[in-house]
Amino acid sequence: MPDKVQKFIESLDEKLRDALKKKLAELRNDPYEAHGVIKMKGLVDTYRLRIGRVRILYIITKEKSIEIIDIDYRGNIY
Repeated sequence: MPDKVQKFIESLDEKLRDALKKKLAELRNDPYEAHGVIKMKGLVDTYRLRIGRVRILYIITKEKSIEIIDIDYRGNIY
């Protein structure tokens, strides 16, 4: 995970951080069909996950694991 992602997660309040961790665990089980996942148009194997105001951009590798590209609030990530 990039340092920026780790710092952002640490800056969140506990409730949102717990929700984020729960969603990331859900993604590990099924990165394509987890609740709230949208495929990004025009980008190969790039997906977005929405958790309240927070957006996570990630790619799915050939090994079917996820690699987080960026995480931030909605207004800052697009």
